Amino acid sequence: MDILVYHWDIYPYQNIIETFQKEGHHTDVLSFPIKNHINDKDFTPILRERLSNTKYDFVFSVNYYTVIASICAEHNIPYAAWTCDSPLLSLQHPSILLPTSYIFCFDKKEYETLLQKKAPHAYYLPLAGKCTEPSFMLEPHYDYDISFVGSLYEKNRYDEMCLYLPEYLCGYFDAAIEAQKNIGAGNLLPQMLNDTILSDLTQYTKVVNGNSSPEELRIHFATSVLSYKTAADIRTTALNALACQYNVSLFTTSNTEELWNVNCYPSVSYQTEMPEIFAKSKINLNFTIPNIENGIPLRIFDVLAAGGFLLTDYREELCKQFEAGTDLVMFEGIPDLLQKADYYLSHDEERRQIAKNGQKKVQQLHQYEMRIREILNFIFQTRSSP
Repeated sequence: MDILVYHWDIYPYQNIIETFQKEGHHTDVLSFPIKNHINDKDFTPILRERLSNTKYDFVFSVNYYTVIASICAEHNIPYAAWTCDSPLLSLQHPSILLPTSYIFCFDKKEYETLLQKKAPHAYYLPLAGKCTEPSFMLEPHYDYDISFVGSLYEKNRYDEMCLYLPEYLCGYFDAAIEAQKNIGAGNLLPQMLNDTILSDLTQYTKVVNGNSSPEELRIHFATSVLSYKTAADIRTTALNALACQYNVSLFTTSNTEELWNVNCYPSVSYQTEMPEIFAKSKINLNFTIPNIENGIPLRIFDVLAAGGFLLTDYREELCKQFEAGTDLVMFEGIPDLLQKADYYLSHDEERRQIAKNGQKKVQQLHQYEMRIREILNFIFQTRSSP
């Protein structure tokens, strides 16, 4: 099978491409940057030329691009998009209704939204993990007590915008952020942005573009602005609270000046160094950004696949794909995080067994080979149906 993969700078691509090839498929890679997801005048002729000159069975990308969907429809070629971010503004576009658009959603809520919109080829597909070898050290050597690999989101647009937004709007947004921080799972932020607030906001800033609908504005501001600010506050507060009592290590490209007693290291390579850190940390943390209401972030699969013990915030789908307390451990709020970190740092055998269970679950049910086969089966079963 011949597959054209549109590649951009995001972690899963190497594992996905390697899996396509391992499964016996030929892959070409197109890496030309897309600047306009709907109608990119530079990208469009390049993709058209590729599809005209080479017969591909389908085009694949991580996340959904309207411009790719439209061009694939012109050539009657299936376009498979596997999401890893949520919500995607591009999924508001009518191109999701094209018969050649196949959308594989990692977040079940977004999948259900597509079904409500009558998207003909929507499919719920969690992300995956690549298990490292050896599967787990019998007597692991730990270099770190508590580790977090990721961004602090300290360069968020909200802090910049509050320099020129009126005080009453910033006060309202501050209250929305505080409410979101206190509920943990779920996402209150879009609901907090009523039409009056959005109308006031657009008087002071260009949030998306002049042609955006109120719903697009709501999704964009909640996702790209408020959600990142919420995540920044949660991550900094949690790491500082943990570091008051325990040895905490952070691997990041972020500015860490707001952290007090955290051991800060540069970012690490995704394919080689990161799995080693997960395996050599007694506790690995995950903080899910609020936009992801139900989905399981890639980092969860990464930690478990490497044989690491995972302490993560709650998401509904986690309880359906993994067993809490057996494959991983979930916390609700910072006091609960502190209590569970203390418990599992002092219960070595229980912690190691949970890490082993989590890796075994990924090996059995959540590997890339399994997901790629689901994608291929869904596309070609529907294409062959009358």
